[in-house]
Amino acid sequence: MKTVHFTSYKVATSLPLDKIAALLKANMKFTWDEYILVAGNQLDAILKYHTEDKAVYLFKYGCISFVNFTDKEIYSFLKYLESITSKINYNLMPKYHESHNISIDEDGSCSLWENSDIRVDYDKNIDHILSIILARSTQMDLFETQLNTLLDEAEKFIILLQKRRLLTFTKKSCTIMAKILRFEFESMSCIRIFEHPSLDKHSIKSNEIYDILADYYEFGDRFNIMQSKIKDLRKIVSLYSSLSYSETEKRLLIFEIFLLSLFSLAHII
Repeated sequence: MKTVHFTSYKVATSLPLDKIAALLKANMKFTWDEYILVAGNQLDAILKYHTEDKAVYLFKYGCISFVNFTDKEIYSFLKYLESITSKINYNLMPKYHESHNISIDEDGSCSLWENSDIRVDYDKNIDHILSIILARSTQMDLFETQLNTLLDEAEKFIILLQKRRLLTFTKKSCTIMAKILRFEFESMSCIRIFEHPSLDKHSIKSNEIYDILADYYEFGDRFNIMQSKIKDLRKIVSLYSSLSYSETEKRLLIFEIFLLSLFSLAHII
């Protein structure tokens, strides 16, 4: 029996795949769901020894999937990549990562996960599919964490805003609203990770395996939950705008009354 080990990490906000591809002389298609595959002689040159059954998949949205890599080999590869891009954020890695193992029997069949009743014939295309799945799941982890943090901050702020503490929290409100708008922009730019990838159009098997693993990692449910929370964020932004506008109107009215009273007082004097 042989085990194939997959690990995916979030290492940067994004990766300059065009620059990396040019330096590694690797071929890639410049669409969101594609990746750069580093394996064989290219990987040997980076790690400085012969590698067998190892591969690296680099995704534009800042996630990297490693196949059969040790921790030391992952570190060596990232240090090499850092020398090219200067964009590796090691603080992200302990927080956002996924791992997965598949065991291949002597007859070449494998379970897609431990204790799974679903068995398929193993080929290298499964490495491709699992690398995509793990990278997308890792990116979803980041979205989910950011979304939950923003909702907590925004909900607490709205409660204070409703208590008419606008003056005290004006600066904080601008910060929170800026974070929400930035998150919406980034999530919109990354929305394609939720789409079905461009697998071999003639391979029903590849698409079926992707769908099975996407269901295992609960992509559909996670996406629906995030959509619901994003709607809640938009409601909070709308409520903030409404309360802020109402409060501003009151201030202007009070200021106008004050000016009119000064005018009347000056006239009397």
